[in-house]
Amino acid sequence: MTERLRNQRLLALFAAGWALLNFPLLTLWDRPITVAGIPLLPLALFGGWALLIAVAAWVAEAPEDDG
Repeated sequence: MTERLRNQRLLALFAAGWALLNFPLLTLWDRPITVAGIPLLPLALFGGWALLIAVAAWVAEAPEDDG
């Protein structure tokens, strides 16, 4: 992956993370529901956060193109 493509993907991931962790979308998860005894809002927050970290690591550690 070229450096320019990696930067574009990380910038897009930043924008997606900002939207995911912003107020209007967070209200979708604010329900009186529990999953395995955990309230839905914290579960969605930490799950989304973990997903963003995993995708950022995957993009940042992708091998360089030699061609």
